[in-house]
Amino acid sequence: MHDTHHTHHSHDPHPFDWDAVYRGDGSDTTAPDPLLLAPADALTPGRALDLGCGAGGNALALAERGWRVTGVDIAPRAIAGTRASACARGLELELLVADTAQWQPETTYGFVLSSYALPPRGPARTATLAAAAAALAPGGILALGEWDEEGCDWGADGDLVTLEEIRTHLSDLGLDIVRAERLRVPRHQHPGHEQEPADDAAVIVTARKPHDTLETSD
Repeated sequence: MHDTHHTHHSHDPHPFDWDAVYRGDGSDTTAPDPLLLAPADALTPGRALDLGCGAGGNALALAERGWRVTGVDIAPRAIAGTRASACARGLELELLVADTAQWQPETTYGFVLSSYALPPRGPARTATLAAAAAALAPGGILALGEWDEEGCDWGADGDLVTLEEIRTHLSDLGLDIVRAERLRVPRHQHPGHEQEPADDAAVIVTARKPHDTLETSD
């Protein structure tokens, strides 16, 4: 879960310094997002993946619900903060410092989450969405939230998303769209951004990997 006004992108000539956003001690771990976590409630807890986990609010909530959670984030301090919060709560998570546009899953997951953490429009975003789809086990659910380009008046060109863009990407990756809508949701804030508006326009998409998806084997 990331700050609203920036999106990490490893190929930017002047990439945003995500490490500067986080404290690394767990004190900035935010509350979980109930809207994006709701699809997991209908699933039997198994393996879950949080791509762009930030300081770990959603990942920790899933672990508390019995999921075996893997969290991936580009910022070492974000991962350190998630680890500190997990230790404080007596939870065990697999936590990895990696660019979601380059990371590849080594196993499959029943639930995959991407909470306002996609790279800008282009190859990195395409690669991250492909990794999310590849990480899903047959029958698994992906829950994705992003800021809506058509409803927000901020963000550099390509930073935000459109509903049709995400629907098309995920459908082209072989996923069935379960839910796709534009909503106003609370804006996730980091220290220093407390004066921003309390809510903003978001795109919320839930998709399922069909059971009949052909799996390749080595």
